[in-house]
Amino acid sequence: MSSKTFLHVNYARDNADVAKHYGAEDEVLLRAHYENYGRQEMRGVDISLHMRIEAVVCCDTGHILLSGWADRRHIRTLDLTIDVGYERNAFGQVDGAWYMRPDVAAVTGDSELPSGFLLLLKLDDVTPHSSLGVQVNGKLLFQSGNTRWLSVAPFMNQALAAAAVLSDLPIGQSLACAKALHGPFRDVWHAYLEKLTFALAFETKQRDPAQVSIIITIYKRADMLLPQLEALAPLLRGTATEVIIVCNELVGAEAIVERLRGFCQIWDIPLRLYLCSGNSGFSRANNFGADVARGQSLVFMNPDVFAPEHKAHQPGVLNFLQTEPGNALHGAMLYYGDGALMHAGMYAVRDTVVDTLKGTAGTVARVEHFGKGLMHNVDDGFSKLEEAVKGLRHDVLLVSAALWKIDRKLFLELGGLSTDYVVAYYEDADFCLRMLERELPIMLDINARWIHLEGGGKAFSPPQRTFMWLNRYLFTERFGQSRYVVGSLDDMELL
Repeated sequence: MSSKTFLHVNYARDNADVAKHYGAEDEVLLRAHYENYGRQEMRGVDISLHMRIEAVVCCDTGHILLSGWADRRHIRTLDLTIDVGYERNAFGQVDGAWYMRPDVAAVTGDSELPSGFLLLLKLDDVTPHSSLGVQVNGKLLFQSGNTRWLSVAPFMNQALAAAAVLSDLPIGQSLACAKALHGPFRDVWHAYLEKLTFALAFETKQRDPAQVSIIITIYKRADMLLPQLEALAPLLRGTATEVIIVCNELVGAEAIVERLRGFCQIWDIPLRLYLCSGNSGFSRANNFGADVARGQSLVFMNPDVFAPEHKAHQPGVLNFLQTEPGNALHGAMLYYGDGALMHAGMYAVRDTVVDTLKGTAGTVARVEHFGKGLMHNVDDGFSKLEEAVKGLRHDVLLVSAALWKIDRKLFLELGGLSTDYVVAYYEDADFCLRMLERELPIMLDINARWIHLEGGGKAFSPPQRTFMWLNRYLFTERFGQSRYVVGSLDDMELL
């Protein structure tokens, strides 16, 4: 067995500032300094051998993304300082999202501690400058004299893409990373939303009274808009219904406006088109539509939802659009383009997940669908429809915002859709669970059969995978223990 001796003479020799203060011979004081400060400051160690900052992305809002790796047997804490021009920003000890990096482990030999990290930080009152330096534990690890400061939209896209390496991990391993990153990403998202504006690009018949407002939110492409409106028009003619279209980053806006102008010359329907200056996401766009709506009833409709051509279904469809919702949130039966049942409402599930690397377990929530995969067609008779919905549990029923009906006053009183969910996903389930927790009813109109041409088989981009992952964490944090979220065993029966 070996014995350990502190080489205080060597420590004093390598650290002149310490020797000047404590003297070069006081072993007790020098050792105490090393234990309390020197080890953390990595005095006498080339920190670049044990840590690298591989990427720095800056936003003119003051947000900064750092990514890289560290051998955590040497780098126990991160005391971070960022110099921007002639201004120093001291963060103190920070702890971001840490994850396993096999490429680093193969070099450092550490297969037990996660070595990869991603940090998303905010500088207060930043003045962008081309010179930027990053110090960790008092050591300069990154310096650039040609720093680019991105606007918030491209910064957010790059940051989300960078975090996809985490969202692609098994959820049991990555949940702690989502917890560390959701708050910073939400702050960036809110900073982005604050910069957005909505402009009225087209309006017709604005003075006509409206009892129902149909709100359609579009992202980039409006290929289905005119066919959707043409399918709705015969049902809306002669009713006090207005259509509000909210567009995020619409491609070919001038051409769309011209086509709408021609459509409104044929169909006498009040219609408004708003263009957003960016991508306001699903929640903000629909909330805006509700804010400007004139109807007492709101119908939220995805741009790929159509009334079926079968005339036998039209009374149920018209009834869904025109009857007053009362104090309930209403959903409809949704079917694929080939007529097969997509789902008859939704429910939330609480799953147990395991981090096999740490040997720990936790829970995470997800959204599942009633009737998914059942052999039921949009044109089937009522007996087959009853079979499709017999397993529906109304006490935990949620309905998809692909097609909603709700009283406008109630929607606004509940605060609308939460904008804490980045871009999209889980916000409709969040709203439904808030309804249930206030003991407000949620109803599925089984006589309202609609076609939902939702795209399938399309790969999600890295930013999409990241914000879906972040939003799942937030949904779990808010409702993972809710009595309206079922366990895995119940899920097997409900499916």
